[in-house]
Amino acid sequence: MAHTDSVNPDMIPVLENKFILTKAMNRRYARITYGRYHLKWQRITFLVSILLFAIGFAFVFLRLLIPFIIFILLGLYVFFMSWFGYLYQAAVNYSQMKLYCGTPVEMHVIFYPKFFRVVGSKANYDFLYNQITDIIDLEEMTILTVSGKGIITHGQIIDKKAMTPEEIIKFNKLIYKNSIQ
Repeated sequence: MAHTDSVNPDMIPVLENKFILTKAMNRRYARITYGRYHLKWQRITFLVSILLFAIGFAFVFLRLLIPFIIFILLGLYVFFMSWFGYLYQAAVNYSQMKLYCGTPVEMHVIFYPKFFRVVGSKANYDFLYNQITDIIDLEEMTILTVSGKGIITHGQIIDKKAMTPEEIIKFNKLIYKNSIQ
């Protein structure tokens, strides 16, 4: 009697994306996603920083130097952190990725018919395509945003430079056909 091995077609890789995640790529990812998802936050903190500056300058008229300096410095901190704080967060995230993935940070994403897998040295993470809530398509990369229960749970960079033109077409068909966008 012959033995036939059955292979689950959902577990056969369709496409792979392997690349080195550079600091510049990570910074660009952070800038793009921060600008897209935190625009309301940036507007509010801009108004808060203006208010702090105004309060600080009010202390000038009262000839109180210490409160003036405190409010101006606080206003500057709020302004710069709300508009450029993502740079700090990107640096922290990249340092954590180096600890987790090693140096250089090697990314490996495998696309299957119903999900994609981010392969890590310590663990793999699987994401269903219908969990993709946003696709940010840039010239050199695509950012897949995976959300669950109202929060962003994962953002994945896909490096288009590591793919052939045929693979990019296959990738786009797979992602856009299966995501809930």
